[in-house]
Amino acid sequence: MAHKGVREFTSEELSGIALGQCGFKVITNATVECGVTAGYTGIQYFVALKVIEADADVEARSVTAGDDLTLASGGTADFSSPVELVNGDIIYGAFDKVEVASGDYVIAYVGK
Repeated sequence: MAHKGVREFTSEELSGIALGQCGFKVITNATVECGVTAGYTGIQYFVALKVIEADADVEARSVTAGDDLTLASGGTADFSSPVELVNGDIIYGAFDKVEVASGDYVIAYVGK
């Protein structure tokens, strides 16, 4: 079954997400895949990405088809077409693979 976005979360999970109680990872100069990359194997997906640098080039694959954060044609992350985000931007979704450019920093909030 496909992920239903924000409707998939219970009220308890949404409260935890809002407060950051599920934890977070700071990602810089890396491509990380939840459940695969060392240090991320216990994570199923991230629910928000927050830029904490002047700007950041970020690309992310969503667990829901068609909701990738990318500039690639067709809307499918190819990890060579990042979106430039500015400091303080927060992108919500369910992302299981995230790429952050060298020198850029993003807080990835853990969903599950």
